[in-house]
Amino acid sequence: MIDLSEDQIAAAKDNDLEAVTAVVNATEERVKQLAWKYATGGGRTDHTLAEDLAQIGRIAIWEGLKRFNGSTVAEFFTFIDRTLKGAMSDSRKEETRQGVSRSVAASFERALSLAGGDPYEAEWLATTKEAMGDRRLSADTAYAARLSYQGVEYLDAPLGETETGESVTLADRLAVEAEVPADLLEPNDYARERSKRTGVRVRRTLNQLGEQQRTVLMALTGIVPVDHYGTERDDELSRDYGIPLQQVRVVRSKAKDRFAELWLAAA
Repeated sequence: MIDLSEDQIAAAKDNDLEAVTAVVNATEERVKQLAWKYATGGGRTDHTLAEDLAQIGRIAIWEGLKRFNGSTVAEFFTFIDRTLKGAMSDSRKEETRQGVSRSVAASFERALSLAGGDPYEAEWLATTKEAMGDRRLSADTAYAARLSYQGVEYLDAPLGETETGESVTLADRLAVEAEVPADLLEPNDYARERSKRTGVRVRRTLNQLGEQQRTVLMALTGIVPVDHYGTERDDELSRDYGIPLQQVRVVRSKAKDRFAELWLAAA
C-alpha cells in the first residue's frame, strides 16, 4: 500500500471525492494481492474469480470507510485488511461452496483452523462435539463441506500467536522456512506441507496399534514397508503375514475403529 495521510482518511470518510480516490489508489495493490490469494488453490488460480474478488474488495473499502473509527494510518490499514479478508472470504464461500450453506462452510473453516489447515482432519473434527460443540456437523454434511472446500487452499490457517499476541499462520511459518515473503509462496508449498504433516501423523497413529492391526491397515493402501493388498487379496495377506484368513476382516474392522479413536484423540 502506498502512503496515505490521516487528513486524507478523514476526508474520505466524509465522501470527499479526491480523498476517496487517494484511498482507492493506496489500497489497490493490497486488493489485487488478496484477490489473487483467495482465488488460488489446488495448484491453479481462477482468474475470473480473482477479478470478481478484486471488485468486491474495492466496494467493501468504499462501503467500509464510514465504519472506520480509528485515527491513525496504521489503524486504517489494519481495518482495511480485515475488511478485505472478510468480504473476499465470504464471497469465495458463495462462489466455491456450491451446495453447502454459508453456516456449514463457516463451521468447516472453524474445524479447518483447529486442524491446522488439513481438510481431511477438519472433516473428522467437524463431526465431533469436543471440537465443535453445538456447531458440529453430521458425517455426510462434513464430507460435503470438504468436497466443496477442495480446490481452494486455506492460506491463513492459524497456528498460534507470537509473544506480542499477533496471529501466526501457516503462510507465515512456510515463508520463514522458504526464506521468501508469504505472498510469494505457491499453492504446492501448502500441499506439500499438509501431505508431510498428515503422513507423520498417520505413521504415529499406526505405531500405537498392535502388530496385526497395523499391518492390515498399512496393507490397505500399501504404506511402506507393507505392499498394497487392498481388500481383494486377503488370502495373500493372510499367508504372507501369518494372520488367519477368517480373522483378516475382523482385524481390519477393529483396526479402523481403533485408528479413528487414536486419530481423534490426538487432534
